[in-house]
Amino acid sequence: MQAIARADVFYLHPTTGMKSATDNVPVDDPQARETAHVMLMTQATPFNGLARIYAPHYRQAALHVFDGNETAFQGPMNRAYEDIRRAFAYYAEHDNHDRPFFLVGHSQGSNHGLRLLIEEISGTPLAARLVAAYLPGMPMPHATFDTHLATIAPCTTPVQTGCVAAWGVFAEGYRDFGDWEAVNHFWDADVGRWRSAKGMSLVNVNPVNWREDDAPTLPAAHLGAVPFGVAQSHFSRVMPHLVGARTVSGYTLVSPTPLSADLFYDGGVFDEGNYHVFDIALFWADLRANARNRFVAFLAAQGQAAGPLIIAPAAVTAIAGRPFRLTLGLRNGPAAFNAEGLPAGLSLDSDTGEISGTPRTMGRHVVTLTATAPAATDIAELVLLIEADSPHQRD
Repeated sequence: MQAIARADVFYLHPTTGMKSATDNVPVDDPQARETAHVMLMTQATPFNGLARIYAPHYRQAALHVFDGNETAFQGPMNRAYEDIRRAFAYYAEHDNHDRPFFLVGHSQGSNHGLRLLIEEISGTPLAARLVAAYLPGMPMPHATFDTHLATIAPCTTPVQTGCVAAWGVFAEGYRDFGDWEAVNHFWDADVGRWRSAKGMSLVNVNPVNWREDDAPTLPAAHLGAVPFGVAQSHFSRVMPHLVGARTVSGYTLVSPTPLSADLFYDGGVFDEGNYHVFDIALFWADLRANARNRFVAFLAAQGQAAGPLIIAPAAVTAIAGRPFRLTLGLRNGPAAFNAEGLPAGLSLDSDTGEISGTPRTMGRHVVTLTATAPAATDIAELVLLIEADSPHQRD
C-alpha cells in the first residue's frame, strides 16, 4: 500500500516515556518504544492507503517534565525538538521528492509539529505541498496564527487545505481547563521559549464536521472510534455513532459519557472526563474520511488530475453463512476495482465495485481495495468482520 500511496505523512508520536526517570527518554527505551508503536497503530493508520508514513523516534521529554515549572520544561523540550527538526530536514531533502504531505502529531508531538510549521515549513516551498496538519491534544493559541503562521491558517471547513486542525477532547461538563492549560505549553516564537497558553483564545475544530464553530454534531454523524487501551479490545473494530461533539472555549466536549472502561482506558494517567489519550482514537474514521477529502481538494486546487477515489466505510460486519453485499463508491471514475484479502465465499465485481457472496467462516479480514484508471490508482483499506450467526440476528 505504501508503495503506491500518492502523499506522505510525517507523524510525531505523543509522550510515551511514562516511567522514565530521565528528562529525555532514550530512543531505545523498551517501554517507550512499545507504547509508541501502539500509538502509531492507532494514530497513523487513518492515513493507510492515502499516504506513506514517516514516523521518527526522538528523545522525547518524559512525562514527569510536564509536571515541572516552565523553566525546567525548556531544555528537555528543546532537545526533543532538535531530534525532530533533524528528522524532518532529512525527510524533506531525501524522501519527499515534491510530494504532497500531511503533518500529524498528538500531544507532545503536536507541540513539536507546531514549532516545525513556524520554523521549517511556513514561508518555504514545503508550505505549498502541505495538504493539512492534524495536531490535536495541546492548547494552540489563535495568536500564533496571527503572527508567525500568517500564511498557514487554522482549519475552519472540512475541505480547506494548507491549514492546521487542532482539537482536545473532554467529557461534556468538564471544567478544569485552566489546570490543563497551566501544565501544557506551546512554542511562543515571540520570546523563543515554551510557555503556558492559560487564558488565551485557542484553536479548536470539531473533528466530526471539521468546523471551528459551536454547532453541535449528533452521534448519528460520528463516523467511528476505535477502542484504545484495553488489551482484549484495543483497535479491534470501528464503532460508529458513539458520541456527539461540540466546541466550547477551545475544546471538544463529547457525550454521552463516561466512555466504557472495557473499550477506552488511559492507564489512570488523567482525571475523570479528560479524554486526552483518545483525541484521535475517538474520531479515527472521521479523520480517515477527512484526510481523503482534503487530499482531493488539494489536488483540485493544484490543477492536478485527482484520479479515482474510492468511497468505502472503514469497517463493515457480515454474518457467516448469510448473503452479504456491499457496493463501493467511486469519484472521478471510471476505474477497474480490485480487492486483496477477501475471505472465502466473497468476490468483487471489478466493473461495478460490488462485493457479494456468502462468507463461510468467522474472522477479521483487512481487505486492500484498489481502483485503477489510466491516470492514477487509488487504494483504501476495508476491515471486514465476519461474525457468527445467531437466532437473535435472524430475528
